[in-house]
Amino acid sequence: MATVSSRAKVRRRRNIPHTLANYSTVAPLARPVESGIGLRERLGESELRRRFWHMAPGTLPLILWEVNHGDPISPLLKTIFIVTIGLLGGLIFVFFRLIAREGEQVDRAGAVLGYACSVLATLFLFPHQAELGLTVLAVLSFGDGSATLFGKLFRGRKLPWNPQKTWTGLAAFIVVGSTWATAIYWGETYFNAYTEDPPPGLLTAIVCGTTATVLAAMAESVKSRINDNIRVGVTAAVGVVAAHAMIVGF
Repeated sequence: MATVSSRAKVRRRRNIPHTLANYSTVAPLARPVESGIGLRERLGESELRRRFWHMAPGTLPLILWEVNHGDPISPLLKTIFIVTIGLLGGLIFVFFRLIAREGEQVDRAGAVLGYACSVLATLFLFPHQAELGLTVLAVLSFGDGSATLFGKLFRGRKLPWNPQKTWTGLAAFIVVGSTWATAIYWGETYFNAYTEDPPPGLLTAIVCGTTATVLAAMAESVKSRINDNIRVGVTAAVGVVAAHAMIVGF
């Protein structure tokens, strides 16, 4: 009787899937593997390169903090802007396959030109206010770049109006982008001894940088066939110019 009873218990145990005993032996093996996934494994080599090339140009305005330049920006500085941004854009266009996502169908020309032209156009249309164009660069690089970075790393709930985007990415765009845009807007006039305009107050920089970033973040989050670099760049330019005009004037 004891032998029959033991065999019956064994059969019942085998017929019940995912018992507590089974979970305790399987689950611990899966958890360490998942928790050990690093940044490279989560994003992939191509996405890491993509984030670098997208965000790195946003550090270029820091160079101008160490180099006094004319106000308005000189033809020489305009040429430097064109050559530098054009060279970076050309490299990205030629070697786009190194940063392309698997199965991605993207307009390379639209992505590169949307990024470069929105920055250059704002700089050249408002040569006395170089901080406006540099703010657009800050929003494109660190705002848009952070949205994808944090969205892919931490995921989170999907946006109701666009399931391909997350609240995490949108929040990262606004927080990181507005912080960097504010710093770049403020630093351009504060550190340049040759500027004709007095340095803006911190509140002015916050309003202008945040306005450009929030509007650009919303434009990036909607569904559209227009490349997001074009949407983000144009919207950021309109936002920072409008905020600057209302607070500071031209």
